[in-house]
Amino acid sequence: MASPSSPAPQGTHRPVAVIGTLMPHLAAGRHHVYRNATALALLAALIAAGLGSLPVALVLAAVALPAAVLVYIHDHRLWRDEPVTVIVVAFGLSLLLGVGVGLLETHLIDPVVLASREYHLPPASRIFQLGVLVPVAAFVAVVIAPLVVSARPVFRHPMDVVVACSLSGAALSLGLSVVVEHGAFARVQATAGDPAHVAFIALTLGFLQPIVLATAATVGVLGLRRLGVNPVVGLVEGLALVVGYELATTLLQPYGTRGIVLTAMAAFVLAGLGLVATRNGLHAAIAADSG
Repeated sequence: MASPSSPAPQGTHRPVAVIGTLMPHLAAGRHHVYRNATALALLAALIAAGLGSLPVALVLAAVALPAAVLVYIHDHRLWRDEPVTVIVVAFGLSLLLGVGVGLLETHLIDPVVLASREYHLPPASRIFQLGVLVPVAAFVAVVIAPLVVSARPVFRHPMDVVVACSLSGAALSLGLSVVVEHGAFARVQATAGDPAHVAFIALTLGFLQPIVLATAATVGVLGLRRLGVNPVVGLVEGLALVVGYELATTLLQPYGTRGIVLTAMAAFVLAGLGLVATRNGLHAAIAADSG
């Protein structure tokens, strides 16, 4: 998955690298810049979580990856001919669609269930609505902007598709988080809360959710554009990632803090699977493009 413009890799490279997978143009000497910036944002979010401030922790986490992708596009002078048009489509459109998906999810969430102290699974209808209907809508929303961008031949290269999907996934996640956790974004202040509770929410919504969405979009769009990935396989893999994430959130939500921790663990596993699928898909797409 090396970029054609990158220098030859030195030493042993890891099978999966979060930054290198979602930002494929990075040269080996530039990985540490984005990794360190992301790590600092995560550290700041965890410090805020340790102080019990969900608003600060969530805002820091939620804006970190979208900001990193936007800086990466500028830093590497990607899409220099039409940067504003592409960024508005890939970021702005996905952000608005994320708000729409968030409104759909909040409309379907039952406040009575949220307030209940009894641990029990939601009814089947609720599981279908939040665990199937919402993720299908989210998956459709996250692939729209990359499909629009990659419709132009100049943006059809597999690496450009991955970057568009990374930006779309980060933007959609931000819009979704703003709506679902609107109270935190509306009142950015230090408030006392359970540090573990706050930390896992910020980690899940700010870092793991955008990775799941971005990787799901990547394998789906690579398949739809027939860039080395079977369309059916790409759609199934992408949809399975989003459905798995939302099902875990829906089924574990009634279990309080324990459910939040288990949801974060499930999101971590799905994010790892998505990165592996993205790396394999990009490798196949570049091989097919070279051939």
